[in-house]
Amino acid sequence: MDFYSRQAEARKQTRWLVIGFILALAAVALALDAVLFSLLESAEAHAPLIAPLDYASRHTRAAFTVTLIVLAVIGLASLFKSLQLRSGGGVVARSLGGVRVERDTSDLKLKRLHNVVEEMAIASGVPVPEIYVLEQETAINAFAAGHTPANAAVTVTQGALDRLNREQLQGVIAHEFSHVVNGDMRLNVQLMGWLFGLLVVALIGRTILRFAPRGRKNGGAILIAALAFVVLGYVGLLAGRILQAAVSRQRERLADASAVQFTRNPGGLKEALLKIAGLAEGSRLVQADAEQVAHMLFAPGLSRIFATHPPLEERIRVLDPSFNPRTLPRLAAEALEEDIGLNLNDPQQASAAVPGLVSVAGLSIAADPVAVAAQVGRLDTVHIEQAQALRLALPESLRRSAGSPDRARALVLTLLLSGDEPVRNRQLTRLANSLAPADLAAIQQCAPLCAQLPPMLRLPALLQIFPALRRLPPQDRQALCALADDLIQADNRIDVFEFCLAKLLATLLQDELEARAPHGRLSATDVSAELQVLFVTLAQAGASDRQQARLAYEAGIGSALPQRAPPFESLEDWPQRLGDALPRLEKLAPLAKKAVIEGLVATVANDGMLSTAEAELLRTVCAILHCPLPPLLPALI
Repeated sequence: MDFYSRQAEARKQTRWLVIGFILALAAVALALDAVLFSLLESAEAHAPLIAPLDYASRHTRAAFTVTLIVLAVIGLASLFKSLQLRSGGGVVARSLGGVRVERDTSDLKLKRLHNVVEEMAIASGVPVPEIYVLEQETAINAFAAGHTPANAAVTVTQGALDRLNREQLQGVIAHEFSHVVNGDMRLNVQLMGWLFGLLVVALIGRTILRFAPRGRKNGGAILIAALAFVVLGYVGLLAGRILQAAVSRQRERLADASAVQFTRNPGGLKEALLKIAGLAEGSRLVQADAEQVAHMLFAPGLSRIFATHPPLEERIRVLDPSFNPRTLPRLAAEALEEDIGLNLNDPQQASAAVPGLVSVAGLSIAADPVAVAAQVGRLDTVHIEQAQALRLALPESLRRSAGSPDRARALVLTLLLSGDEPVRNRQLTRLANSLAPADLAAIQQCAPLCAQLPPMLRLPALLQIFPALRRLPPQDRQALCALADDLIQADNRIDVFEFCLAKLLATLLQDELEARAPHGRLSATDVSAELQVLFVTLAQAGASDRQQARLAYEAGIGSALPQRAPPFESLEDWPQRLGDALPRLEKLAPLAKKAVIEGLVATVANDGMLSTAEAELLRTVCAILHCPLPPLLPALI
């Protein structure tokens, strides 16, 4: 199943889960009504009666009010939890006692974890997520949480750090990145919010049982009502968790397959599972709140009647068809005896010089649009190697900027400083009017670094420092975007890189705050005018004249709109027009986005050359469409 099909499947599952939640909510509400109305009817008749319909028929207004209150309590509790979780995966990690891993940590195990996560983010074309460690957990486990890649967090246990070598850790992180890229996180977080509403019913009943008066008039009725809240709340929660477990098992199987696909190395993931099988504590978490994230974990975190993961033996057999379950104890014991090693930069990583690393300008390509579009949300070994090389190519001083919001902000602004002295002076004047002296000094320090940064590393640098930008207060984020736009307008023109940086920055920060749905329902025909703007812009970015741009445009637009392709029209005001078009293009359905990306690649490949502007624009558009595209490599295109 490819990225687009998984997105469509996630949407379908979400719809069924909403229906299931509504049915569970209605069933719980009706059952509570039956208990409450029977108690009220018994109170009126001064005798035990089970006649809820008789009471409801005589007191329709009261019955309606009680039902509305029950539904409101469940619905508002779910809404409260869902809104709380919109702040990102870090909320979930911290609720379990997770400690954030800082970029400048001196712990070698944490450095290795950070390097692996950074490489996976570069390779998959998404911002580096926040990283957390559950220091109190000695079992081997991990999870990813968040609504979108922009507010994701990856969390691993201390046991995973202590027991897994780099290859095994990479397999586990690849598994979690599959959840990040393919929309599983959003589904998992939504489940947490919905089920919390049903749990609140049981919590209300437990509270009433604890404090209800005993031995007084009507005390028995109150206790019966409280007991009904507890029982029905947990029954509803159980029904929700059965559905949750069924969905989780399917997504975990897909994530295992994706992790192998990402690294092309099933051995790392297999050995991680073997170590879980051999470890006394396995993957079990001791944290009392682990139940809420049970469906999100890499491996089962606690014993449940309804399993959230396939059996270990089944997962290992999928990775290694020759695996014999009878050899599991021996293989698990052997895996645990291994020395994990802590060589952070292996020789093969440092030498992973993939062609096109420094610059893609003039790179000769003969791209297969279908093959490139299929790379969205899908990594290969060469992507991981390229990501390792890119990470090592980024100056260490730049990577340290990921640890400080102020340094990260300074880096973003410095990237926008012009090489033309008059324009640069105007930009510096605007910065002096907007920033404190310390912020200006930070920009001056970043200037030499950014001047030496190869063009291909500019947007990866932005994705690397995004965790620090996420820690800026909302008003500072808005001020940063406004100041970036101001710098771009200093010379009254916008080039492709400036457009890409500004749009990518604004989109990522907005996604992190709003946690919007990544896809909509529109077809390509519904947005034909917006697609015309997009394809014309990309064609012009890679063409030397109007005729070449027209041919590139026609090569691509015919793929996205085969029946009613708009004619080519040159655009001078493309930044404004494309900026207006992208929000509507975000609302395309997943499979419609696939056709659009295939068309964009056909446009880029029309002249057989890939310029830096084309590469930056293509990856930026894919990011804004929530279809993360790995680096474009000669070996793959």
